Amino acid sequence: MRILFLCKRQYTGKDLLDDRYGRLYELPAELAMLGHQVAGLCLSYRPREQGPSLTRTPKKNQVAWSSVNLGPFILPGLLRYFRKLKEIINDFHPDLIVAGSDALHCIFGQRIAEKHHLPCVLDLYDNFESFGLTLVPGISPLFRKAVAKAEGITCVSAQLERHVLTNYRPRGMVTTIVNAIPAELFQGKDKMIARQKLGLPAEAKLIGTAGALSKNRGIKTLIEAYNELAAHDPTIHLVLAGPQEPTIKLANDPKIHYLGELPYSEIPFLFSALDVGIICNVDSGFGRFCFPQKAYEMMACNLPVVAAGVGTMAELLSAFPEQLFSPGDVTGLVRAIRGQLTNPRQPEIPIVTWPQQAQKLLSFIEKIRP
Repeated sequence: MRILFLCKRQYTGKDLLDDRYGRLYELPAELAMLGHQVAGLCLSYRPREQGPSLTRTPKKNQVAWSSVNLGPFILPGLLRYFRKLKEIINDFHPDLIVAGSDALHCIFGQRIAEKHHLPCVLDLYDNFESFGLTLVPGISPLFRKAVAKAEGITCVSAQLERHVLTNYRPRGMVTTIVNAIPAELFQGKDKMIARQKLGLPAEAKLIGTAGALSKNRGIKTLIEAYNELAAHDPTIHLVLAGPQEPTIKLANDPKIHYLGELPYSEIPFLFSALDVGIICNVDSGFGRFCFPQKAYEMMACNLPVVAAGVGTMAELLSAFPEQLFSPGDVTGLVRAIRGQLTNPRQPEIPIVTWPQQAQKLLSFIEKIRP
């Protein structure tokens, strides 16, 4: 089968082609590894090198990606994008289009597929209507129309699937394909070696997280919980990694270790170095429907976790209520962290990998285009 992916280039703080990261990279790559011909076109909202890029070895399993810059004036960039898309369709002759990453690409994908009489699957890795892009007049209704008309919809969480079925009334099939991990990367490391590698204290009790350090992800709750914990136990340190929102101010505290934006290959060392990993979130249009990939990443590194009890994590850890706290509840987070420090518990939850999710996506696609 010839499958064409359409998406943006930068997402979740990473670059699809430069970092070879996450869902938008892994699913096409794994479909190619299964023997299918896969091509992709990504629109870069930031200046990047344009042109073809092959993203997987051995050669027979490469994904033929192309990249076009949107540019500062938008319209010329969109014209370049659609010219390149027309060229790819004429040369590649796709059997099916998979589009996602934001509302704009869902609109583009569904319309282009319809124009060329191709089936279209829209991949919703988040609630795209919670993104700032849908504040642009007209984008939200066009997105909803695209979802309603697409032959298939894949959702990142069961909560998002229910939301789509209830609010968008899609004509096509809908399924859930959660985020996963590259199993060859996320494995537990020796704790002392990991701490030494990252310059962290060997004997401290380390709590922390990785990811966007922003108000809308609930990071302030974690900082306040750390302050309360550290006031009673000076051996507790806080470790943070990821892009820091300007409104998030970290105190000049030698027991707060901000590691910046670590390369993805070093995240397993961070999660192996910690004693408790915290998955922060808020009860919002984003938090209720997202699937925190770091949950599987932490668990794969044998890290005891504590999570905000909203959306997917509330269901995933429903049998382990002591590991959940209500979003924004500092006291509840303190209690959960203390519990995991005193009596660490690993929930027996199967860790999902990208090859498994690619096989699930392929089975879904084959129902749409046998």
